[in-house]
Amino acid sequence: MEPSKTPAARTAALGAAAVSALAAARSSAAEPSKQVADVLEKIPADDYETAGRLCTTLLAGGPDVVKELVNRVGDEFGDPSGVKPKYALHGLAHYASRPGAGQARKMFAETLAGELAAEHSEELKAFIVRQLQLCGRPEEVPALATLLSSNRLCNAASQALLAIGGPAALKALRDALPKAEGPRRVAISQAIELISRK
Repeated sequence: MEPSKTPAARTAALGAAAVSALAAARSSAAEPSKQVADVLEKIPADDYETAGRLCTTLLAGGPDVVKELVNRVGDEFGDPSGVKPKYALHGLAHYASRPGAGQARKMFAETLAGELAAEHSEELKAFIVRQLQLCGRPEEVPALATLLSSNRLCNAASQALLAIGGPAALKALRDALPKAEGPRRVAISQAIELISRK
């Protein structure tokens, strides 16, 4: 039997093919989808009407497009390839929060909140939290509350919870206060005080 026909050789060949296919898939996944690429080419928009059309196009792509944009921001601050995805997500946070856009806001905020549990850097999560400060709802409070124990993310999460306000946000902050120390305790205490005044 020829060496290339042995079971071991066949297994090795199949393994190499699988690795090659996986690499190709990752390479393909690294390229923007056509929907996202077309919109990113047109950012920043020249006027509000054009910006609205671009946001509508991105929101029509649902959670997959939002997740793709998040993944394109990059894990480190100042990543040049993440400038336009950041711009797009920030625009979407505003656009999805406009009156009458309840379903778009729900989808967008839910998707962003879900990304807080993903394997992203704290820098990227901080950016996500800042968008939730604009568009978050009481439903996103549990995801934000998990960040109150983080030295890096506590302040941003406290500000987002303050912006959301209401009983759920106040409870989350009060529950986190006993275990908070230093700057975290200050941030949480200030948010509690300000929400209590509303």
